[in-house]
Amino acid sequence: MEMQIREKEDDKANSERQLREMAQSFEERKGEKEEEKTNLETQLRLKNQELSELETSLSKAQQLIIELRQESRNWVISRDEIHVKDKSLGKGAWGSVNEATYCGFKVAVKQIHELILSPHNRRLFEREMYIASRCRHPCLLQFIGATNDEGSPLFVTELMELSLRALLEQRQLKETQISVISLDISRALNYLHHMKPSPIVHRDVSSANVLLWRRGEQWRGKVSNYGTAKFVQQTVTLAPGALIYSAPEAVSSNQTSMVDVYSFGVLLCEMYIREMPDPERREEQVLLVRNRFFRNLVRQCLQADPATRPDMAQIIQQLEQFDGTDDRLN
Repeated sequence: MEMQIREKEDDKANSERQLREMAQSFEERKGEKEEEKTNLETQLRLKNQELSELETSLSKAQQLIIELRQESRNWVISRDEIHVKDKSLGKGAWGSVNEATYCGFKVAVKQIHELILSPHNRRLFEREMYIASRCRHPCLLQFIGATNDEGSPLFVTELMELSLRALLEQRQLKETQISVISLDISRALNYLHHMKPSPIVHRDVSSANVLLWRRGEQWRGKVSNYGTAKFVQQTVTLAPGALIYSAPEAVSSNQTSMVDVYSFGVLLCEMYIREMPDPERREEQVLLVRNRFFRNLVRQCLQADPATRPDMAQIIQQLEQFDGTDDRLN
């Protein structure tokens, strides 16, 4: 009997121990579930907050798109407001340039070829006009506006005196004049290369695309065709003379702002020797640059490896240090 009682007591003790263990395990699992619930609630709160932020961002983006669409049309000029004269200022593969009047003052008007009248090229044209309308720099040719009706588009800019190419055909520039005009060009390109949100690579730097105006006795330069350079390349196979300024990598899809640096070096050499660039005589033409400062700068820009060329900011620094002293090579 006593043995049975002890066995019962042992069974009772074991049962109580098992119950305690079960209760403890239950409490532990309950704590884990509550912690898991808390974590899920926290995650849900964060997701809701993230969703709210995304909805706010989306709303702002949609509003910005509406504003940009409205702003992107600010460059449009009615064709009736432009009075084109018979005075021709030049012709190119993309069209012709004439003197005109707009709002009572003289302007230059480029008439673009019918080539761009397809719906796709129209969209490209509108995009590039929007880019041009956002560029603000004293060394860039001032973009005034363009027509956007069913006719061949008219691209309106400020009127300049002549092109750098035309001036080089007339006479030799002094080294101080070369320095000043080169600084204007490099500052314009540096501005384009740092445009936000996306840099602009001109890709058609040449003496024909640098226009001049006079400040006292000094010629000053402005870079033109910055708004339509990319557009023209997409609609015209090659502009006349473009290849003679082109960097080696210009024939590939891997083009950076360094293609403009190379073309700038070619242009600087042209300004000094007054010869049209000739890729077959590149080294021979560089040797004709008798000023050590300009010759070294040309060589830096004409490096075959784009990574070894200076950027436009570094070129500006060098040109600003030019003091005009006679430092010719023997």
